[in-house]
Amino acid sequence: MRLLSEAARAAGNVLLTPVKLTDLARSERWQRALLVGSRNPGVIRQATRDLEHVSPGITVDAPGSRRKGRYDAICLLLTGEGYGREKATSLLSGAGAMLAYGANGRWYQVNLPPMSIASPRWLARLWLAMVLSGAYEAVIAATALFDLLRRLAPVGRRAADPGSPAGRTVTFIVPNYNQRHLMDFCLPPLLAEASVACEASVACEAGAEHRVIVVDDASTDDTVGYVRAHYPQVRVVRLPRNRGFAGAVRAGIEASDTPLFALINTDVQVRPGFLAAILPHFDRPDTFAVCSRIELPDGSQMETGNVAPAWSGMLEPYHVPPTRPGPILYAGGASSVYDRAKYDALGGFETVYRPLYFEDIELGYRAWRRGWRSLFEPNASVFHQRRAWIGARFGDAYANETFLRNGLLFVWKNVRDPVMLAQNCAYVCARLLREVLSGEGTMARAFLRALPSFGRMLMARWQEHHRGDLPDRRILELARPPSAEDFVEVGAR
Repeated sequence: MRLLSEAARAAGNVLLTPVKLTDLARSERWQRALLVGSRNPGVIRQATRDLEHVSPGITVDAPGSRRKGRYDAICLLLTGEGYGREKATSLLSGAGAMLAYGANGRWYQVNLPPMSIASPRWLARLWLAMVLSGAYEAVIAATALFDLLRRLAPVGRRAADPGSPAGRTVTFIVPNYNQRHLMDFCLPPLLAEASVACEASVACEAGAEHRVIVVDDASTDDTVGYVRAHYPQVRVVRLPRNRGFAGAVRAGIEASDTPLFALINTDVQVRPGFLAAILPHFDRPDTFAVCSRIELPDGSQMETGNVAPAWSGMLEPYHVPPTRPGPILYAGGASSVYDRAKYDALGGFETVYRPLYFEDIELGYRAWRRGWRSLFEPNASVFHQRRAWIGARFGDAYANETFLRNGLLFVWKNVRDPVMLAQNCAYVCARLLREVLSGEGTMARAFLRALPSFGRMLMARWQEHHRGDLPDRRILELARPPSAEDFVEVGAR
């Protein structure tokens, strides 16, 4: 029972205390350290350099290269890729030092929360965890039963494949909410790229030209007036109420009439040659979207645009080095070009994920279901300023919880493979048990927030039955970037 208790505490969320590595290194002598979690090479290199700086001669094993033997320090790379089972296992390894390296470049000491099995509080938490786990099992059972009934229903006629887009003109759509200060950062290079592409006849038919639309999502600043005064060639669509990312994008697409559209964030600068590199991919009739390479300040590769899929009971996309063009799980909604006809055939972005996360992931997944590819093109690039507005506006805790909530909604709507559904059920129930027992409720809150939309997701699941039949595991296989194979091989050595 003690081991079960320790496992429950360790696998759940932990308490992180900011710490200086130099302070720990003075009192402890580290000879071997193991990094677990993120597969991002930039994060791995930086964490390794930090450890080698405070403890010269230390041997640092990267994620995926775990060897037998005891480690003096285990370091969790908390950068969003989310290898939950590996992280949980490492916490039970008996290492002398438990550390965490955050996406902000800071180090933390991991402290497991105390737990007394005999206390009434622990028994109450156990009861709550069992109730929530039982409720989630009922949700997955209802989903499986729904799939059985769906198979008995006749499949309607599927819409014809739109094929290649009718032209190569593009409308750049820029969703905006209170980002007037970024208009001068985003719009000038965007307008220059649209003009150069047309003049060079890269994509424009006779008399056609690329366009730029700013969709103002009910901002409270003076973005609309500023854009109209300083960029009269840009069309402004102002929404009377805030609709979130998906709603703003839908409004921009409805206002456009070109066969292709591009989604560009306000904190993104398009580099010259963006369209020239991307548009040739649409000569293939199965191309749905193309994402450019994303450049971050200081050369970081936490976000590259080259997205690979990972499944650990939840869909967990992660970025790999931007080395080669090829298929990706989805084209990010900040720096990508889409086929308008295929987008319409898919029904567009799902608005249930409001206010953030998973809209573009799910759209790319549904496109793969139809056999339409999302691609990565490293010769097209953008500079992403990454002002962390999500954390500033919503808070990191709410953002993380929302990502989990939307991950559950994604599974309920899109995952059809029975084995993957069972894995999801086991993952969520285990995490509910671990987190509730340890006094942390991120997954519980995410589940309760997602539950009111379960019926809506089942109805959407029925509609998706008529839109494609590529199996889930095949999607994850086809959507894997070629550079992800190199990445895994390097990490395994």
